[in-house]
Amino acid sequence: MATRQPQSAAAARNLGAAARPNITNPQARAVTPPIGATAAVAAAASTGHLLRDPAFASRATSRDPQVRALAQSTFQGSFATRFPDWNRKRVHFFPIVIGFIGPLFWPFAEADFTDFAFYPYAYDAFWPYAYDNLYEDIFGTYAYGSGSAYAAAYGGGTGYAAVGRPQTGGGGRRAVDVCSAQAAGLTDWPIDAIAQAVGPDDAQRAALDELKAAAAKAVDVLRAACPNELASTPIGRINAMDARLAAMLQAVRVVRPALANFYQALSDEQKARFNALGYGEEQQDESQTQRNLAQVCNERAAGIASLPIERIESAVGPEERQRSALDELRTATSQAVELLKSDCPTYRPLTPVARLEMMEQRLDAMLRAVETLQPALTKFYGSLNDEQKERFNRLNPRAG
Repeated sequence: MATRQPQSAAAARNLGAAARPNITNPQARAVTPPIGATAAVAAAASTGHLLRDPAFASRATSRDPQVRALAQSTFQGSFATRFPDWNRKRVHFFPIVIGFIGPLFWPFAEADFTDFAFYPYAYDAFWPYAYDNLYEDIFGTYAYGSGSAYAAAYGGGTGYAAVGRPQTGGGGRRAVDVCSAQAAGLTDWPIDAIAQAVGPDDAQRAALDELKAAAAKAVDVLRAACPNELASTPIGRINAMDARLAAMLQAVRVVRPALANFYQALSDEQKARFNALGYGEEQQDESQTQRNLAQVCNERAAGIASLPIERIESAVGPEERQRSALDELRTATSQAVELLKSDCPTYRPLTPVARLEMMEQRLDAMLRAVETLQPALTKFYGSLNDEQKERFNRLNPRAG
């Protein structure tokens, strides 16, 4: 959704630090943030983690207030805008945009799905961070690396670290940047941390090597689909979402079998150490997590992710010959959102394998939702004349 309210100087400093990376992405370019940008959006702009659509962003001085509003709009995803406090605590880390509340991965998938598919934005501060969030969620917070694990990733270590709990100190944990030139080093961080925790024997080391290779392959899959542009049309955006979700799902499916194989090779004692490693370390307390989860579920029940078809119809003014395609779009949109409205889970995954299974199910549902909507959206958009297409292209992001 669009965000245009500036925050306090203190909030700007805190959020700026939270979003400031420690690894430079050579493909990223700093851009000028929109007028009145929040601290989080300004930080994304300064570090090259803000996509910009010049077709809309260049019209910030238009005399038309609706055009000016569109020129300043930024897609951040619902999690970052509804839970800003989570990111204020993430000093030296990229912000959370996907989110993992208790047992629910990507809690606002429905809203993010409809917002990005149907509404235009001049800026995007969501997708440049989405892969980094996914990588953290695959491995838990130890994916960032700490102490000797971080040193190993940059050539300062000697392979698997000593047996024991992960060490702290040194340079401290660092921000994940999957799309950076140093992305290959990301695989060393969680693997070294796992080795420190479980103390693998020779047979288990072979399985751990397979997990490391799978993690490297997953990073390659994500890097090949790194977002580098923001489309101006709903067709361009849904095609981009399709490709990005497919890459995310493939990455999880690459890692999960290797992780399950390694996990099953561990003794019960080693599994207990692995289970306690990093997961939920930075999350709020359990009572707060349950309140947040209840909020998400209640919003779903109230239909917070409302369908935009009525607004599209009002803006486009379809002719009689176009109404059958609009009806198909309405039906496909309802079906797609229903795919994402699974019952709110109550069981929080306690093992890394169960966590990945939950992520895979959620990403699979999202990809199926996109593939359900894609043909109907393409058909309806293709039935429009140029004037109608431009009205659709400029459909104002929903407020609130």
